[in-house]
Amino acid sequence: MSIQHTFSTGTIWEPLYQWHMQAHPIEVELFRSQPVRRLKFLHHFGASALFSPMTHSRFEHTVGVWSLMAHFCPDDPHLRIAALLHDIGHLPFSHAVERTLGFDHHQQTEQLIRRGVVADILIKHGISPPSIVDILNQDSPLTNKTTLLGLDHLDSFLRDTYYAGLQVRSPSEIVKGLRLRGHYVEADEDTAAALVHAVVEDHRLFLNPQFLAMDALLAKAAAHHCESNPGMKERIPSLMDHELIQELLQSNNTTSREIIHVLMYEPQRIQITGEPVPGSIEVKIRKLYKKQPLIGDKLASEASFQSAVKLAELDSMTATYFFTI
Repeated sequence: MSIQHTFSTGTIWEPLYQWHMQAHPIEVELFRSQPVRRLKFLHHFGASALFSPMTHSRFEHTVGVWSLMAHFCPDDPHLRIAALLHDIGHLPFSHAVERTLGFDHHQQTEQLIRRGVVADILIKHGISPPSIVDILNQDSPLTNKTTLLGLDHLDSFLRDTYYAGLQVRSPSEIVKGLRLRGHYVEADEDTAAALVHAVVEDHRLFLNPQFLAMDALLAKAAAHHCESNPGMKERIPSLMDHELIQELLQSNNTTSREIIHVLMYEPQRIQITGEPVPGSIEVKIRKLYKKQPLIGDKLASEASFQSAVKLAELDSMTATYFFTI
């Protein structure tokens, strides 16, 4: 049985990167806690998991990011814990319903770290919860506000393209050729090209209009359900994916029931256009994660013509779509 399921010892096998990592006692306790275990039941790729093979969970991503941090920063317990806890505030189906319902998973994560079972575990082991929150709010090897690649996005890009069968080199080969230069991922030119390929192809996946339509329609169903059921909105952040599905299947709102039925059983009925039609949902693609590694002390796009050309493909991905059933 996978150690990821039981954590009966401190040694954790990360299959994507093909390495064993030794977890500290506090990390074992956190992995076993309800807020972290809940991530096993949230799809990393959102509502598109209902019709695509992209069914990996937020928990798998969390184990991956933590193992990357344990590999690159083995002696920094605060960074390792921040990596382990960075996603615990996600709503059902990850980003799908967050913006529509007015939530911010970063704020939810901070709340879960500052109080409750996670805070109790941290304090028990002499770690200040605010110190972990501080790491999540500043540039670090985990993430940053620049165009440079951190470990959180690194795992997402590699994991998503791996499960989609779009990688040009295995993730285990790629990560073993990486280093950290300060807070940022550094690679040689060939490895950087493989990373940039993963960045661009992952965007091509999650910006696919069919994938965007699944999230947009799920958000509409959840919003209608919350409008028809006072107090429901406050419950949403703690739900798991299957719990939200059951809520919508049994909703007293006809629109919510019809939408979730289509998402689960008849996704081919979803209509995608470039112009508005009556009742359609508008989705504008504006935000792109133009992340890239360093090659030496330069951005990959500055040091490598191949990487620059590949990254330029992102510029053509901004678009506006309209979705209806």
